[in-house]
Amino acid sequence: MMSSKLKWLIVIQLLLNEQALCRVPPPLVQKSTLLPGSDTHEAVEEVSKQNLDSLLGSQVQSGLLPEEKSKRIRSAQRMTSVLGAKLQEQIQAHLHIQGNISCEELLSASAVDDSLSSMFPQELLGLSLVPVLVVAGCPKEAQTLLLKLYDLLGVADTEELLMEVEGLIERRMSKSAAAPTPTSASLPSGRDQTQRHIKAVMFNIEQLAFVGEGNTIQEGHCEGWSRVNGTVLIGNAVEGGTGGLEDAVSSCESLGFLCAGVTSSGRHTPGMYQAVWKKGSRILPSESTESETWIHQCSATAATGHRWKRSTQRNCINKSEQRVYSVMEWIPGVSTLYNLGTAVYYASVNCSETAKERAILSAVDLGTDALMVATGGTAGVAGYALGAGVKTGVKAGVKYLLNSMKEEDDMLVNQFSVEEGVITID
Repeated sequence: MMSSKLKWLIVIQLLLNEQALCRVPPPLVQKSTLLPGSDTHEAVEEVSKQNLDSLLGSQVQSGLLPEEKSKRIRSAQRMTSVLGAKLQEQIQAHLHIQGNISCEELLSASAVDDSLSSMFPQELLGLSLVPVLVVAGCPKEAQTLLLKLYDLLGVADTEELLMEVEGLIERRMSKSAAAPTPTSASLPSGRDQTQRHIKAVMFNIEQLAFVGEGNTIQEGHCEGWSRVNGTVLIGNAVEGGTGGLEDAVSSCESLGFLCAGVTSSGRHTPGMYQAVWKKGSRILPSESTESETWIHQCSATAATGHRWKRSTQRNCINKSEQRVYSVMEWIPGVSTLYNLGTAVYYASVNCSETAKERAILSAVDLGTDALMVATGGTAGVAGYALGAGVKTGVKAGVKYLLNSMKEEDDMLVNQFSVEEGVITID
């Protein structure tokens, strides 16, 4: 009798255990924690089989024919496989996952769904994040981001730029193995000089933040001037804005925030300055140490085009993005792109202090003069290409930036030739 009761108790216990196990929720694919040891190839195959419908769903609003949607998805799957094969071993050693950061958080850092973000940081951040998503074992998120980049840049240009990023990562990996990690010694000596050069870089970054953003801002306020020696302000000259420093400054101040500042051309015209319109302007290092730029310190207080670009200070502290940064900062090449992309992004939403912090981190890697050339040249190229459309202008700027980073050891100011409003890049 006791034996029979014991059997029933065992059966009941087993049934209760089964019920408890059935109540365990399934794993959350979108919130999966990154695993540094993930097998990228197997993960991509799994996504190809299980998430094809999900990827198709993300393309419903793109206005593409079903055949074109499927073709894009296959391209995204192929591209993630190529990047995984090329970068898995190289990036994996530099992936430092701290805390419970998810694939979804990495994807959200691309800002492609942020209505406040301008196009340039979306493209730059997207290109820097795709390789990391692939290697971190997030193939679905990598392919989702690729499909959005296809919409922004086109399939061929996206893949061309991603291969440029892959090449940049490989070169930086080789460099980092043979050279010491950059430190603050990479910046110009002297705190005052560093601050002035960073102001010039920030001017260029703010110009990039609003490339292609529609009509000129209609309101703003100005708070004085900043002097940057050894630089030249390039852009459209203000008619009647040439003369001595006081005359040029007076002419510029009469235009308010629409004027970028005044610049001297150095030894060729000593004592003469020219006021320059803000739209389309940028600052570059000068071959003449006698040249200088006086930046008109102004900020916008209204919308560009049809949307507001302002952000309250409390929204400038994004803990999720900071977790993503803690991953990206360790990866050579990617860290530079990500820092610069977030600098432009934070500038576009009026988080100037955070933007400056990321700009300084980029300067530590590249050096302030090289960063000034890269950001100034990018703003110039993007601005001139806007005549062919916003997407074309932004795309041209991103291409120039990647090329300038590729050739950073040979970058010289004489890469630029500006004559009668036409820019030529050697």
